[in-house]
Amino acid sequence: MNKIFRAFLTLLALFGLACGTGAQPYPSKPITLIVGTAPGGGFDLVARRLEKALSKNLGQSVVVANRPGSGSLVGTMAVLNAPPDGYTLVMGGLSNIVFNGALYKKLPYNPLTDFVGIGIAAESPYVMITRRDLGINDLPGLIQYARANPGKLNVATAGSGTGQQVLAAAFLKETGVNIVQVPYQGAQPVYTDMLGGRVDLFVDTLPSARRFIESKQVNALFVTGPNRDSGFPGIPTAREVGFPGVEMTSWFGLFAPAKTPPDVIQRLNKAMELALADEEMRTQLRASGFEPKPYVPPAETARFVQAEYKKWTQVIRDAGITLD
Repeated sequence: MNKIFRAFLTLLALFGLACGTGAQPYPSKPITLIVGTAPGGGFDLVARRLEKALSKNLGQSVVVANRPGSGSLVGTMAVLNAPPDGYTLVMGGLSNIVFNGALYKKLPYNPLTDFVGIGIAAESPYVMITRRDLGINDLPGLIQYARANPGKLNVATAGSGTGQQVLAAAFLKETGVNIVQVPYQGAQPVYTDMLGGRVDLFVDTLPSARRFIESKQVNALFVTGPNRDSGFPGIPTAREVGFPGVEMTSWFGLFAPAKTPPDVIQRLNKAMELALADEEMRTQLRASGFEPKPYVPPAETARFVQAEYKKWTQVIRDAGITLD
């Protein structure tokens, strides 16, 4: 009986060893980073800068996947509907982590409790641009023309619930002008139509609009940051032209479902810390018009997101902007 018992214990030990060696540390396969907007916008640009740095620090490929639709709602929900195992992450920012909380009366997720911030990577202001042949080179001229020609101008938005849509709506509310809003699925198709003469105005992230401004294919009227951009010192701020209500700086970060295991979150935090210290990535972000952010502890990231949520959801509700 003793021999049988010892043999049984040996089998149990071998079984436990086999199970232990079968459990692979995270990450053991490629990671999908979902961007809830079309290629070419701020979310996409930052995600593709992060892609390489995160891959290097995690030891696995990080693959960016664009899932546009309903602003940023479709891509964000795709992450929540995936297993919370750290292999499906989302680029978060004002639109999906903040704005949607006020824009939708029945939002299918809670931005503050269903996601955890791994880190904020970069920030940038927005800029209002016009098509080159519109013949309007400053904001007073735009407002004067719009008031004299109600409904004749149009302003593109890069999807419902995006910063572009919120800022366009806030601008129209502050100025009281009648300009037609035209929804698009992302920034890239807007530029195709703007250069083709079919879009008059667009409020976009400055990094996304940068090459079109530099090549003089569009005119820039103002930026929404608190200060003038060092790359375009001639473009005034929204506050300088009399519209502080549209002052906004957009930010972009890495988020995971809140139910992701703590050890996986810890691994992602470390990879993000190393990525944000990567000078090559920081240089690439600056070259694209973004201001790289330093890594901060998770608790500080959470406080930042909560403060932004409180501020901008109130602004949206006060402006009466809704999507349902």
